[in-house]
Amino acid sequence: MHDHISSRKDPVFSILTCSNTRVPENDESGRTLHDILKNSGFEVADKRIVKDDFTEITSAVRKLIEKSDILVITGGTGITKYDVTIEAVRSISEKEMTGFMVQFQQLSYKDVGTAAMLSGASGFIVNRKAVFCLPGSPDAASLGLRELILPEARHIIHELNR
Repeated sequence: MHDHISSRKDPVFSILTCSNTRVPENDESGRTLHDILKNSGFEVADKRIVKDDFTEITSAVRKLIEKSDILVITGGTGITKYDVTIEAVRSISEKEMTGFMVQFQQLSYKDVGTAAMLSGASGFIVNRKAVFCLPGSPDAASLGLRELILPEARHIIHELNR
């Protein structure tokens, strides 16, 4: 049996919103993620918004993981032609946490039914840092952060620092 050793250090997070329509004033998902992290006692090193653009997303991911242990992205995980977050992050990742998508879709199915299959919520490792891509819906983003990412955050950084 695998021993789930956790880091004694609290992970530092960053938040990235990927959207063609969000600005700080209406970035509800980004604000929700920030509030959850702060209320849970975690440090948020940076919070940004970029357009649904492959190059902008990869550039922002590279910059934000320099400041944090875990990057949480909201938006751009759906099936429209503008949703390129998953593809952008996958292109610079060294590993994909495929179990994250499975777990997220199981949880999401309970809330939204078969529409859960329209989300590509995913987890990746980029330069030995965890990057999680969550839907742009505040409820879905909150679900992924609260139910999946936060319970494993310390264990994730412990494993990535081995």
